[in-house]
Amino acid sequence: MPTFQVAHLRHGDQDVVIVPVDRAFGKRSTTEQARIQEAFQRSASAANLPGVVVLVWEDSAGKMAHRAPPSLNDFLKSIDMVYVATALNRTLSLETR
Repeated sequence: MPTFQVAHLRHGDQDVVIVPVDRAFGKRSTTEQARIQEAFQRSASAANLPGVVVLVWEDSAGKMAHRAPPSLNDFLKSIDMVYVATALNRTLSLETR
């Protein structure tokens, strides 16, 4: 089971689990991205890690891209990969099915 460092934080009244993934993630189809995000969400729930799972990666321009609910877009646009790296505070094992 692959293990990832994640940032578990609270934004407003919502728990958020930010998972940094590799650059290649951005080149995957939206269907594949959704499948991976759902797998992380299941894994977070199984690990009793509350919150919505957000996937972030560095795009080809060196900026942070993300896959998240629209309600988190403004927050995610206000942070970068350096912020995410300093906020890593938990590990999450990805359960693959």
